[in-house]
Amino acid sequence: MPIGKFARLDSGETGGATATDLVRRTAYNEEQLPLAFEADADVDLAAWVREHREELRADLYRHGALLFRSPTKPDFDAVVEAFSGQLVDYAGGAAIRSRVGKTTYTASEYPEDLDIRQHSEFCYSHDWPMLLFFQCDIEPKDRGQTPLTDNRTLMRAIPEDIRRQFAERELLYVRGYGYNRTWQRSYETDSREEVEELCRAEGRTVEWIGDDQLRTSERRPAIARHPVTGDEVWFNYAHGFHISRMDSGIRDALSTSPDDTDEQLWPNNVFWGDGSDIDADVITVVNDIVEKHTVQFDWREGDILIVDNMLAAHGRRPFSGPRRILLKIAESYRSVVGGAQA
Repeated sequence: MPIGKFARLDSGETGGATATDLVRRTAYNEEQLPLAFEADADVDLAAWVREHREELRADLYRHGALLFRSPTKPDFDAVVEAFSGQLVDYAGGAAIRSRVGKTTYTASEYPEDLDIRQHSEFCYSHDWPMLLFFQCDIEPKDRGQTPLTDNRTLMRAIPEDIRRQFAERELLYVRGYGYNRTWQRSYETDSREEVEELCRAEGRTVEWIGDDQLRTSERRPAIARHPVTGDEVWFNYAHGFHISRMDSGIRDALSTSPDDTDEQLWPNNVFWGDGSDIDADVITVVNDIVEKHTVQFDWREGDILIVDNMLAAHGRRPFSGPRRILLKIAESYRSVVGGAQA
């Protein structure tokens, strides 16, 4: 679904042979999620992004995600710096990742045969990154897409009675750390004191179990408002954390004891804010709606995807064979609401 060349990002006009004409807008689906930009080989993508950063920001707020594709592999660090230099750490996140260099992580290292449900990073926390940057370092040959879902669309699609329950009752997220997903790896420290300090800053309750195992909990709203656009968004991971949706493979990957029998340290679970159980049928309805409104594209080596973490959720399709997606996260929610854009 080509959209064509443009002389200015906000106009879609075509004109003479300018440097801007060497980058073309393309949409891979009717939702235009992500909105894609295809650059010619001689375009310095980082310089181009820096030059058009304000227009690209407007596009990101409109579409929720932007994809940049070039015949030559762009410099990931330079493109991220051109768009936003405010990088933040992943410490305390729910996924299993490895740090690659100072500010880059691998995408989720869950087993490749598993489907990772749509989610927004750190939606279970009191602070979260506003921007996610992905680069395809090794192109998957068999599936391995990073699907996207518009969280504004979900707000309209989820039945009103369920929306009202989530808005009024909020959610309590409970996570265990132990045998496979250790707190040392998740928080990137061997110090209990550092973990406690980080969790306290995040409004997260800490409970030490046994000799050296950790359980955390935090109550969070299920619906949020974007601090820049003002859009109300579905911003929770109940359909992924709930015990009824825990794939056996995910359970094995996150197991907190060799035989995974320690109920105190169940890897992930979610309850209503007062700690009462959420009916599994409600979770199923939400999950089905999320999947219905999810779209995807196929990765190519070098692709860079920018996601507004509040406007769009992302996931991962199963795959086989080589695949390596890199991740950087930037601009904490607190820094945005505390700044001029609040």
